[in-house]
Amino acid sequence: MERKKVKLEIYEGDPFGSGCCGPGPRIGSLEAAEKLRQMLTERNRIMAKLSAEFKDTVEIERDIMSQKRWDYPEYVTKLNQEGKPLPYIFINGEAAVVGRFPSYEEFVTLLKQRPESTEPHNK
Repeated sequence: MERKKVKLEIYEGDPFGSGCCGPGPRIGSLEAAEKLRQMLTERNRIMAKLSAEFKDTVEIERDIMSQKRWDYPEYVTKLNQEGKPLPYIFINGEAAVVGRFPSYEEFVTLLKQRPESTEPHNK
């Protein structure tokens, strides 16, 4: 019998401060631009590694929050309306981490706490 995949959802803020035509107000120096680049590179590295390790058992969705969208799940909207800081990390619709992006090791720990995420699909 095939098991349902664990759903990992990541909602992040716009790293460019919602600037349409450039880096936006958050990037005021070369050092700030380099720090942003390193952060984005590290997050992408973490996600690629997780996608490879849990490809058969975890469905990963990543989204940048926008004030122009109104179709977020209720649990995401609730945190946003409460003024909770981004990013929001949900596992199967439950908040797992709010306000920071976990390390690769933290993601693995969170996912392995869900037995269905580490068991083979076909038994």
